[in-house]
Amino acid sequence: MNRHIFNRASAWQMLVLAILFIGSTMTLTSCGDDDPKSTVDYYLNVEEEFLIDGKTDHTDRYYNPVIRMREAISKAYPNPDNKGNDEAVIAACDKEYETYVEMYTGGEEHFTCLFHLVKAVKKGDIVAGNEVLKTYSYDINPITEPEEPED
Repeated sequence: MNRHIFNRASAWQMLVLAILFIGSTMTLTSCGDDDPKSTVDYYLNVEEEFLIDGKTDHTDRYYNPVIRMREAISKAYPNPDNKGNDEAVIAACDKEYETYVEMYTGGEEHFTCLFHLVKAVKKGDIVAGNEVLKTYSYDINPITEPEEPED
């Protein structure tokens, strides 16, 4: 008879342990979305570096258009979110481009630089997708060859 009671108590203990195990597993399992949230950010993809007369020798004497453009983006879109603001960023970049060109047009030095404004969709720190929104090509004070006289 003692043996029958012992088996019955063991079965109840196993049932209680099983319930405790299942309960703790359910409470410790995450029900939420563990994937990082998507954010939209903007960056510049520099294709041709900033040059003066085709060289980097004297670029430190002038404002760098890439740095100025990054600052314009940062002011127009200071905090990345999940929506982005293409219009504000493009407007700020266009204004900066015009300002820069006006500052140095008419000088003797030939300024060149080429970069693309890119919209990036990021999941955490990983870029999940990107799109080129606009290309900015600086060709200020181009060197023109004198025209040859016609015969």
